[in-house]
Amino acid sequence: MSGTLSTHESFAFIQARLGSTRFPKKILKPIPEGSNSTFLDHIHRRLKTIFDETQIIFLIPESDEESIQFLKTRGYQYFLGSEMDVRDRFRKAAKQFGAKHIFRLTADNPFVDIDSIRYLYEAILEIKDKYYSLSMTGLPLGMGVECFSAESLFYQSNDTDLERHKEHVSLHIKEFPEIHKQYRLTPPHFQQEFGFLSQLRITVDEEKDYQLICEIANIFGETNPFFGVAEILSLYKSNPKLFVINSEVAQIAFDLPKSEKPKRKVNILYGNPNEYGYGHYERCKSLSIYLQLYGYDVKLISSFDSSERQIPHIFDIREKEFPVSNSYYIDNLNHPPNHTNACYFLPHPSYPISETSLEKTFSIKLSYYSSPLSEVDRGTKPIPGKILVYAGQLDEVQSKEIDTFLLRFSHHRVESKNPLFQSILRIGGQKPNDPEIQYVERISYPEFLREMDSSEWICTYFGQTMMEACAKGKKVCLLGISEIHAKLGQFAASTLGIPYLATLSELKSVERFPNQTVSKQINYVRDAHTQILNWLNSIDSKIYEK
Repeated sequence: MSGTLSTHESFAFIQARLGSTRFPKKILKPIPEGSNSTFLDHIHRRLKTIFDETQIIFLIPESDEESIQFLKTRGYQYFLGSEMDVRDRFRKAAKQFGAKHIFRLTADNPFVDIDSIRYLYEAILEIKDKYYSLSMTGLPLGMGVECFSAESLFYQSNDTDLERHKEHVSLHIKEFPEIHKQYRLTPPHFQQEFGFLSQLRITVDEEKDYQLICEIANIFGETNPFFGVAEILSLYKSNPKLFVINSEVAQIAFDLPKSEKPKRKVNILYGNPNEYGYGHYERCKSLSIYLQLYGYDVKLISSFDSSERQIPHIFDIREKEFPVSNSYYIDNLNHPPNHTNACYFLPHPSYPISETSLEKTFSIKLSYYSSPLSEVDRGTKPIPGKILVYAGQLDEVQSKEIDTFLLRFSHHRVESKNPLFQSILRIGGQKPNDPEIQYVERISYPEFLREMDSSEWICTYFGQTMMEACAKGKKVCLLGISEIHAKLGQFAASTLGIPYLATLSELKSVERFPNQTVSKQINYVRDAHTQILNWLNSIDSKIYEK
């Protein structure tokens, strides 16, 4: 873990003003009507799942006194600047807050897609360009955001100081792709065959837009307040007439230069989450973003299409084989990582981990892969006595077995002979019966990382969470939630020094809870994704021709 990445260089800047010509004061209107949540509240609430509150800044005109009072009441951060020269407002804010990377949002888009922001954040942590522009393609209008470097924001020439450049913050960046690298990424969390989604308006310019937004909020607000593109797609399929409300509202558009450079195709086949769990899918989405940054046209698939067998494939579906000539295998026991077209994203007993002498100590270099967000230094200090338990999709009986075991070591239990835990947070599994167990059924990945950072212990099963927790230097222990996970847990204990507890049914006989960090010196190297990129680059470019 490098520890050099920092979230404090990235800021979400939301431009907002009351003086909209088509729909004045819309940003302070309630969504839905009659509620206490305004446009600004919805945006701030969503951004908080990704950013620290100190990185969410509303950029408003100096004359918007009503907005200023509202933001003060809510305790939201804001910056005052020119009403007409919006780009200048952004530039001065970037200078004041020391922003190096900027997520630009507008206050008339209350339902930004959280997953899209997450993957754009991942991309920013990989981008090395001084000048760049970054966004997702194919999203409904109003659900996406754009990103750019502060260097690009401040870029100045005789051709970038026209009136349209002052009003439209990033237009001077998009108009000169020869200077500012343009990254237009395919969203990894839904497929592009739904091209009609980009025609949907989930933004507010006029009263009709507001009507649709309120209808959507009434549908999702109570049960799923952080709904995203997937839910909008589902809603459109079930009720397409709903979106006719604002279909005729005009949208300002600019004719921008288009890149004609063809991209090389690659398919990533991941294990279906219902069968293999979500680990395969999650890491493949992050891998998709990484490969797109290097010019690849990536398609994520959960089933094999024989008509595309001429396209190079990356397989993250364990030991299954497919008739593809150019294949790369992830965690496939039939393809150990001693060839150029295979690697392990997780350690496995079938492939020995070698120990080498290093200054009279033993060190294991362990290559793994996860989202670059896992390596970010958030400056979060662990809370003594807090344990995070990741239970995935365990059923009610399995969840209760874990809870019963952990409560024996809680300081709230008088009968506990060795109290360790001041608080227990279980993510996943089924709702606990004991109120002492804090429970979250689902959580966004950035929020999960924050909870992990603030925990002293991590209890999970052999998998991606284990790797990330070990890389963070946490006290990690493993559970055997299945026969294969029990064997992998025993392997982790004997080879990596990661404590293994027992199978779930055997937990009742475990008398002590391991209070230790990983005993061996392990050098965790997040580089498995670079091996895949090297493999792709080594393939003859002719195979990518249609």
